[in-house]
Amino acid sequence: MKASIIIPVHNCVEYTKKCIESIRQNANSDDYEIIVINNASNDETEGYLKSLGVIVINNKENVGVAKAWNQGIRTAKGEFLFIINNDIIVCKNFIENMINFYEKEKNIGIASPGTKEGELNYDFEIYSENFIKKMKNVKEKGFCGWFMVIKRDRFEKVGLFSEEYNIGIGEDTDFYFRLKKLGYESYITGAAFIHHFGSKTIKEIKNKIGDYFEKENIKKLKEKWDISEKNYIIRKLINLKKFIKNLYFKIFYGYTLIS
Repeated sequence: MKASIIIPVHNCVEYTKKCIESIRQNANSDDYEIIVINNASNDETEGYLKSLGVIVINNKENVGVAKAWNQGIRTAKGEFLFIINNDIIVCKNFIENMINFYEKEKNIGIASPGTKEGELNYDFEIYSENFIKKMKNVKEKGFCGWFMVIKRDRFEKVGLFSEEYNIGIGEDTDFYFRLKKLGYESYITGAAFIHHFGSKTIKEIKNKIGDYFEKENIKKLKEKWDISEKNYIIRKLINLKKFIKNLYFKIFYGYTLIS
């Protein structure tokens, strides 16, 4: 099997429906599987998933993002693992486009597609088609935690996601650093495009229990990787560099990779 699409969910069933419908409409072949890890949803999620004919792992409690991803990885049969949020929709041929990009790059760890975030207030199909025409050969270093394509053998070399990060936040960056340590670079590519509604699950959890876990995870990540706070001038220079790069993309291509 070529691709396994791994989706952890906790409530927000309306976004899960949009996500899975989008995948099925826009996958370019049947050589893929969908694995949904249901982290103790108490809305209509479990009933909806029963009717789909996808692989479902039901957890009795919310085990968090990292553990759910690892459950999906252990279950997956695909050569390429698409680890995605449930609050996204995808473009046509997204599987083929992302795999083609991945296979052309040397020593790649994570590949993420171009993304537009927020409210879906535009014609996604037309926008994504025009975006890819202009941006298909554009890439930049980095990754997007809401959509990561990773070849199976990277996990064999680096290991699975670290489950020390509670609920969510930090586990993707930790994995990215571990890849870099072994010489793998990660990229965002314009070869595919998605819309991301904006971390709906994490926002719902924060509204219920607060953001203590995010603060703890960020602290843990910084201590583990010896990440120090950048001073004001360095932060300003980084932001200026990012602004100039996005301005260049906008002028010459009409789009930025993340917007």
